[in-house]
Amino acid sequence: MKTMLPLMLMLILMGCAQEPKSDVQALIATDESFSRMSVEKGLNAAFIFYAADSVVKLRDGDFPIIGKSEMTRIYTARPDSEMILQWRPVKAETGRSNDLGYTFGEWELYLKSKDTTMYGNYISIWRKQPDGTWKYVVDAGCNTPKRKVQSAK
Repeated sequence: MKTMLPLMLMLILMGCAQEPKSDVQALIATDESFSRMSVEKGLNAAFIFYAADSVVKLRDGDFPIIGKSEMTRIYTARPDSEMILQWRPVKAETGRSNDLGYTFGEWELYLKSKDTTMYGNYISIWRKQPDGTWKYVVDAGCNTPKRKVQSAK
């Protein structure tokens, strides 16, 4: 029993050690950073920066954008200064291999010229890059009515 005591103490201490940030937490943090960049630097810069080279961007009422070079060409040709897009992830998961994951959430798009806000949901599929960062490989969204916030009782 005396010889097992140090081993048991070591196992207990190892179990109490702070675990590194999980892949799901890192994915959520990346999606939140993506949204912050969209607000601070514009949605064009953010969508290009966080896109994987093989990205597929689905668009409502239009053909998808396929590939980062095509996305860069399209997004840099259109101004984004009259809109503010922000979102928040509601759910995220990663697969067993922890190299693919998804985020699902709610977005708001404010159109300055119309003083109008549009709402919707999105889903992004992410792939972990060799350097450990996450880039989205598929992104899609849809419009929804404004969510009614329920007051706490």
